[in-house]
Amino acid sequence: MGDLENLLGQDKAVAFLRSCIENQSLSHAYLFYGPAGVGKMAAALAFATEILEKEDPGGRVLLSALAHPDLFLIERITDKTRLGKEQVGKPMQSWLGLKPYRARHRVVIIRDAHLLTPEAGNALLKTLEEPPEYAILILVSDEGLVMETIASRCQPVRFQALSEEDIIAILSAQGAEPERAGALARLSQGSVAAALEFAHESGLNEKWEKARYYVTRIAAGDMGGLFEAAEAVEKAPHLLSHMLSTILRDVYVYKSTKNASLLMDMQHREVAETLPEASLERLAAALNHMQDLHKQLRYNVNPLTVGINMAYAVRGVFWD
Repeated sequence: MGDLENLLGQDKAVAFLRSCIENQSLSHAYLFYGPAGVGKMAAALAFATEILEKEDPGGRVLLSALAHPDLFLIERITDKTRLGKEQVGKPMQSWLGLKPYRARHRVVIIRDAHLLTPEAGNALLKTLEEPPEYAILILVSDEGLVMETIASRCQPVRFQALSEEDIIAILSAQGAEPERAGALARLSQGSVAAALEFAHESGLNEKWEKARYYVTRIAAGDMGGLFEAAEAVEKAPHLLSHMLSTILRDVYVYKSTKNASLLMDMQHREVAETLPEASLERLAAALNHMQDLHKQLRYNVNPLTVGINMAYAVRGVFWD
């Protein structure tokens, strides 16, 4: 029933949003938050579509083309790293100042709300404090990384990382073979967007071999391997950063449990067994740091900088 029903792995969020529509208990503002690439933006579009289509049954074609006069989508400008006041200030406020044209509500979706500049956040806050009665604002943010004053004025809707089974189902529906779908699902770490991106990569096995080779060389103190790894991250930032952090995760798991069945890739057992001894505390700290660095890619940080810091994080596990 509707686009919301097509979202896999987000049953709680979908059930809540469905109840808002069916019970006509719509809030003026929502904050869709959770890990990157798990369907938050798809949910925002589906939610807006179902609200407006219910109020304007003849508007389905316009909604599918994102051309409905009562829908306003705000996204980061291509050559910008943040969402500026020029996007959420007067343009949005002027649009919301007009009454709905075809429906009973006007819906604004702000994608990547975690990229709002302080000035843009303050401009948005003014709208959230006194929204028109027909306005609905949907903020889409990674992990709820928005100003607390903004978050407190929104109805929070939590999205979670997808299960391996859900991602395999999505990839299989698009024609991926079972073995490849499983490998991509493990690599994506719960992000269907990452899995779909990686599905178009050729030579995935060779890239895994390279990533394991980089970790082994860095752990042995080879500075050449460190800089090669950094350059590899620069060329394929999302893929290689996922691979490096997955390898380090499996090394930590195996060294702490000796249980190979818990590994995301069985070949990482050999890597873990051949690496020098290292404390679990250092491994855990490096893994957390690498995951934080991976998130920085969402803020358009220079990928070579991310790659260098990731490589040094691996080195720091084994060398002072």
